[in-house]
Amino acid sequence: MNDRLSGYLFFKVILVWLTLSLVGFFWGKNLVSLMTPFYAIVTEAVSTDYVAAISVEESQVDSVVLSATTIRAREISPLIKPIAAGKTLQSSAGVLHTLVPIVIFLTIVLSWPVKSLKQLLWIVLFSVPSFFCISALTTPIQLLGLIEMAFQDYAIQNNLDRDPLWVLHLNFLNEGGFRWFLAASFALACGAISEKMIKNNH
Repeated sequence: MNDRLSGYLFFKVILVWLTLSLVGFFWGKNLVSLMTPFYAIVTEAVSTDYVAAISVEESQVDSVVLSATTIRAREISPLIKPIAAGKTLQSSAGVLHTLVPIVIFLTIVLSWPVKSLKQLLWIVLFSVPSFFCISALTTPIQLLGLIEMAFQDYAIQNNLDRDPLWVLHLNFLNEGGFRWFLAASFALACGAISEKMIKNNH
C-alpha cells in the first residue's frame, strides 16, 4: 500500500469515526431506543430468572435501564432468605458507554477499502449479523452483570458463600476491554471474508 493510499485510508478512518461519534452523541438515545426490544430478548434468553423490560431514560447522563422482574425466587446465598418472585431489580448503563463497541465496529467496516459493488454487498451481508452479535454480547450482559455484581458485593460484605454467575465474569471481561476487541475482530473478519469471497469468484 503506497503512502498516498495509506494517507487517504487514515483520513477516511478519522472522518468516519468523527461522524459516528457525533451521531452517537446527538442521536444515540434514539438509536439505542430502537435496540431495547432486542436487548430485552437477549436478557431473557441469557437469564431465564427474569422478565426483562429495557428502556432509555433521559437525565443528565442518558441511560439504558433494565427492570428485571424475578419469575422465581433468586437465591443470593444458602444462608439467607432468597429474593421473592415478582421482585423488580434495576440496573443502568450510560447510552454513550453502550455505543462504544458499535462505533468501533462501524468505523472499521465503513472505512474498509471496498474494490467493487460485489464486495460491498458481501460486507453488508456479514455486517448485519455481526452488529447484532456485538450488541447481544455487550449491553445486555453489562446490565445483567451489574445486578449480579450487587448480589456478589452483598455476599462479600456479609461473609456469605456465593459462586458468581458466568455473566458477571463476562461483564468484567467486557469492561476490561474485551468489548473493544470483540467489535474490532468482527469488523476485521467482515472485511477479510469479503476480500476472500470476491477472490474466490474470480
